[in-house]
Order: sequence, then structure tokens, then C-alpha cells
Amino acid sequence: MAEKTTIKMMPDTSCSLFWQEDGTCCGDAENLSYGGERDAETNIDLNIPGLREWLDEYMWRCLVPHEAGETTPDELNRTFDWKDFHKRGLAFAAQVKKLLPPNVELLYCKPYEDASGIISGGGVIV
Repeated sequence: MAEKTTIKMMPDTSCSLFWQEDGTCCGDAENLSYGGERDAETNIDLNIPGLREWLDEYMWRCLVPHEAGETTPDELNRTFDWKDFHKRGLAFAAQVKKLLPPNVELLYCKPYEDASGIISGGGVIV
């Protein structure tokens, strides 16, 4: 039986979206690769309509303005619709989970900039 693996789905820099337990990036809006040392690496083409646009929305409306100092964290959290963003993100996470084998747990996590409290710091198991 394959060992249980947890993958985080959390938007971050350079369009990174998926993270292995050791903190290394293992995917973006198009592809997800995990495994390695003990297990054979698994590669999945996601092909989920709208996922790239959802991730790009985070990049250009949250991350880039925050990193460039164009908006403060408080202003970002007042003006960005985190509720809708997470509703869509969780729906995408459910689609990704269907592509994963049963031994892979998917944990949907909020991005660093989100202080809304909608998603707990520990994330949501999908």
C-alpha cells in the first residue's frame, strides 16, 4: 500500500500553486508532480478550465501590488473579495482531488496576504 502523502494547494510567488510536505513547489495551474525519493514521481496534467485565471487573479490583484508596495495588507484585505476567491478555489481543489489517488491528501490553504479569517491557518482538507 502506498504511503500517505499530503499536498498543499496554496497560491504563492511565480504562479506556484502546489507544495509537497517538505515545502518544495510541486505544481502550478497546469501540472502537478509529486513523489520522488521513496516513491516514483507522479505527474498529472490538470486541464481544469479557469484554474489558470484564478491563479493569475491572485498574482496580479494581490501578490504583485502587495510586493510592489502599491497596497497595504489592510487595504488589500478590505478591497479584495476573499470570500468569492476561496469559494472558487475550493471548487478547483475538489476537481484536483478527483485526479489524485486515495493516498494523497489535498490541503487547501490561504495565501500569505489573506487576513480575512475565512480559511484557517491550518487549511481545509479537501
